[in-house]
Amino acid sequence: MPISPTGILINRSGFTLVELLIVVVLLSLISVISLPLMENLGGGNERLVLRRIAGTVKQLYNEATLTRDEHLLTFDLDRNSLLTFRLRSSSGMVEKESFGRELMLAPLQIEQIDVKGKGTFLTGQVSVRIFPLGWMEQATLVLRKENGTEVQIVFSPLTGSITIDDEYSTVQ
Repeated sequence: MPISPTGILINRSGFTLVELLIVVVLLSLISVISLPLMENLGGGNERLVLRRIAGTVKQLYNEATLTRDEHLLTFDLDRNSLLTFRLRSSSGMVEKESFGRELMLAPLQIEQIDVKGKGTFLTGQVSVRIFPLGWMEQATLVLRKENGTEVQIVFSPLTGSITIDDEYSTVQ
């Protein structure tokens, strides 16, 4: 066993206590940061779908205001999806063209949509019109989560924003 002139062993094997302590501290920091994120993964897809709906509504609202074209936010209650369209008028004809791709709403399930002046719908396709002058039809969308609770989304006609009521419950 080689010994240095100061009497300390030169041949080191293993880690020092300080090195082990640093590794333990780093691992605990990583776990403290990541565990709360992992706990929220279950409802993450539901929140993601709600954010996508909000973003789509705001995008169509802004696009309608900027381009002066009417847009449609179409909910397909049978396919549980959201479609977007632009209505272009040229030479007296109105053309309906797809605007973006279809947004599947799973894991949420559309229960009903109520459009003011049109009624409440449980099946089929329902369109909410977004007008070029900066307003949209007032509508309320009810979605069912995987755990059975319902979420109500209210579309604001004057701002193009939505309000999400996660504590919504229907009166039977």
